[in-house]
Amino acid sequence: MVQSKIKVEDILQHAENRRIYSVTNVEQLMACIQSLGLIQRIILNSKNEVLCGGRRLEAIKQLGWTEVEVEIVDVPEEDEPAFMVNSNSYRTKNSLEKYHEIKILKSHWAKKQGQRTDLDNSLSEDEKLTTRKRIANAIGGTESEVRRTEFIGDNALHLLSLIGNGEDKISLNEAYKSCAPAKPVHTKLVEEIDLTEIKCCHYCGGETRRINSDNNGELKFINHGE
Repeated sequence: MVQSKIKVEDILQHAENRRIYSVTNVEQLMACIQSLGLIQRIILNSKNEVLCGGRRLEAIKQLGWTEVEVEIVDVPEEDEPAFMVNSNSYRTKNSLEKYHEIKILKSHWAKKQGQRTDLDNSLSEDEKLTTRKRIANAIGGTESEVRRTEFIGDNALHLLSLIGNGEDKISLNEAYKSCAPAKPVHTKLVEEIDLTEIKCCHYCGGETRRINSDNNGELKFINHGE
């Protein structure tokens, strides 16, 4: 990581950073910078593209800054999106931004389905976690929030922009319920159960009431101990 002072006009917004994050509450950030200065430097890649600090860049532009201290990092281009997400872990994000983060990290940390990594001694403690758990830790949420946010984004992307705390907003759970598939309802009639399978328990003589299914998926009463 190299620290350097460059012209503000030479700094570019990274296309992926602009896609993931929205530039909001700039006025509030401008007031903070005017009062305390730029506490955290803008992070750039070797092309002077912003990997972390898009809002800070917009704020200092509006404040009329011509030069700024930055940090330049050497990150492989294919790893830049994941670097952006990890560098913005402290940021307050909306559901759409979290969805973009989830998809980026899921792609970055993808594991083979059913792969067991908890027994591999060469992995770090973080790498032994499931991908969903790692994502939850990275974006500051729970595994349930990650699962629901991804499902909503994959099936009804427009709903993500409606999630929030305002009067005109809906909760994550409400958005999920509105697009989640209905749970299958088992409609097999009791009359279809083979009542001839009801037998007395050969241990106590009592009539068994336990129901199970056979290899064909048919429901029927079974004997105690079977």
